[in-house]
Amino acid sequence: MKLIIDDAIPYIRGLFEPYVETLYCKGGEFSSAIKSAVGDKILIIRTRTKCNAELLDGSGVKAIATATIGTDHIDIPYCNANSIKVFSAPGCNSGAVMQYVFTSLAALNLIPSTVSERNKITLGVIGAGHVGEKVARLGEAMGFKVMRNDPPKEQEQRIYGGSIPYFSLDKVLQNSDIVTMHTPLDVTTRGMASAEFFSRIKEGATFINCSRGEVLDEEALLATKRVGRVILDVWCNEPNINRALLSRADIATPHIAGYSVEGKKNGTAAVVKSIATLLGIKELERYGESVEERRHTLKLSGDIEKQLLEFFPIKEVDAMLRCEPENFEKIRTEYIYRNEFKY
Repeated sequence: MKLIIDDAIPYIRGLFEPYVETLYCKGGEFSSAIKSAVGDKILIIRTRTKCNAELLDGSGVKAIATATIGTDHIDIPYCNANSIKVFSAPGCNSGAVMQYVFTSLAALNLIPSTVSERNKITLGVIGAGHVGEKVARLGEAMGFKVMRNDPPKEQEQRIYGGSIPYFSLDKVLQNSDIVTMHTPLDVTTRGMASAEFFSRIKEGATFINCSRGEVLDEEALLATKRVGRVILDVWCNEPNINRALLSRADIATPHIAGYSVEGKKNGTAAVVKSIATLLGIKELERYGESVEERRHTLKLSGDIEKQLLEFFPIKEVDAMLRCEPENFEKIRTEYIYRNEFKY
């Protein structure tokens, strides 16, 4: 068995070498690495490696572990049909993305200084899973009104019980001053933020997408006049992003919302433990469980905007992307992971 690992995954180098033959390559070079390695293989990847039939046919790949929340870059039906095991890291960077949402709002002075003012603002969370629920809970802790839309979660609650209020997409769009997308990318959500979607959004609403670029119909956003502020971390056709959309965005970043120290450690720990369990490497099956916590502390009674921008100078990343959009991938790769906060 051979492990082929994306060399941009942090905190992993050296872990597996004592137990199994290990190769490292860049995210876009897995095809040549697979062909050069003889025998059965396991891949440890990020979103930049598209695991489809073209890559996997006749490859000898037996398992794929992605150090990411999503698996839309992996052809799951193909893997199921060919007995290729797939592992991911659900929720690994949910705290980092939550941090991104509120820091981007802080950068645009959209978090009022008093609870009474925040009570007047409705935050619409579309997709209330690992990330969206954290966004919703911090929004409520700050004093925002929060409306969640998540039909699968709502159905799950009907079956198993619970008291979280969920709303239809129409109600969320019509009533929210801020709409933030946190859905996975699948056949039901691709292009979800469409012309029809924006025709129903509250006039002047702030729109945030840090889920997947393809959740958004970019031309529909460019065409609508109903949206006020726009915050984008993810884009269709990355790294070759839409320059008109870049100009339209008030905050624009190169897919780094989840790039925190804690998020990266969590993602790496998840795939290490999955593969260690698969291969029977007992020494690594509890990897990462005793990581020292060094997060900031967000004081909700203090100047929230100032604290958030001190923790994460998001405007600097925005400026870098605007100056050199052709270097999207370089800026992303060289981004220095930030620490998250607790509250």
